[in-house]
This record gives sequence, structure tokens and C-alpha cells, in this order.
Amino acid sequence: MHNSKLNIAAIGDSVTRGYDGFQNLRHNYPYYLSKLVPTASIDNYGINGATIMQDLEKEIVRCNAHKYDICIVMIGTNDYGHLREELINIQEKLRFILSKLMNGQSHAQIYGVLPLPRYDNLQNADNVIRGADYTFSELLDGLAYVYKQLNIPFIDWRNYHPDFINDHNFKIKYNDQHVHPNADTYQQLAQYIFAFINQQ
Repeated sequence: MHNSKLNIAAIGDSVTRGYDGFQNLRHNYPYYLSKLVPTASIDNYGINGATIMQDLEKEIVRCNAHKYDICIVMIGTNDYGHLREELINIQEKLRFILSKLMNGQSHAQIYGVLPLPRYDNLQNADNVIRGADYTFSELLDGLAYVYKQLNIPFIDWRNYHPDFINDHNFKIKYNDQHVHPNADTYQQLAQYIFAFINQQ
């Protein structure tokens, strides 16, 4: 990917947009990714608060995905944090949207990125049940299952750089000590995504 003339779409929620908990940063992960691949054109379609259930399909339609060589999809934390939708419905929605993208006019290679670890009220959310009857860890398992089913390469932060953000450093890595990275963490996120794609 180093010297490739690629068109890349970054699709997702506030972490793709570059929100730091207080404002949208211009220096977000797609920005830093563009510095690692200076010959590529990278468009940021992240929407603050976006969910798989309500927003992902609209994002993909809006970005006109057939124009792109690569689509990076990083979404799901808000489905857990803000909706009361059953996990199986979220999985089915993700499967439907990605299958439609893969079977349509697009020739884009899709890469999935599971949501970063989240901390609600300064507590690791892995084993916490929110609006619906599943934990954050179960959400990650459910999204991973869909990506595997569709043979989409994806990042699971629980085994790919598991020390990137953890119980010991999240207060430093997250600008809001919740789920939104600071500028340095966004730069590191771009580096890890870049390295992952290059390994495929």
C-alpha cells in the first residue's frame, strides 16, 4: 500500500470522524493514514454517533463505494452504548449491508476494524450489559463472527496490539477517558491500521 494510487473510504462513527469527546479533530486517523500513504486519496465518511442499525447503510450509499479500492469499516460501539437492539439483529444488519456492498458494483477490498475498548464511567465495559441483553465483549464476538463469515479481514484489538488501549492507559489514550482518542492515539490508530492492511 506504500506507493499505491488508491482511493480509500473510511466509514464509521465518531472515532472515524475524529471526535475527541469535545470536538472533531482535523488530525484524525484517516488524516494520519493519508500521511502514511501519500499517493492515496482518503475520504472520511465518519458520522458522530453512527450505528450499524441506523446509519451504516446510508454512509455506504453516500460514499458511492464503487469509486473506492479500499473501504475501512469501523463501527458498532454506539449500537451497544445507545440502542436496545438485540445483538442478533445487529449482526444480521451488518451481514446484509456488507454482503450487498460485496455483491454490487464495488470492487473495493473491505477491511473491518472492531470498536476500540470502551470505558463507561471509568469502568471497562467488556462484561457490562447495557440497553440490550449482551455485553460489549459479546458485541465484539458478534461483529467478528460476521466478518469471518464474509471472509473480510478485520482487526480485533483483543489480540492485535492488545496493549494499545487497556485498563492501565485508557485515561491517557482517550481524551474523554471514555471511548474517544486524543490526537496522539489517532496517529497510533492509523499506524496500526496501515500495518494490518499491509500484512494482508
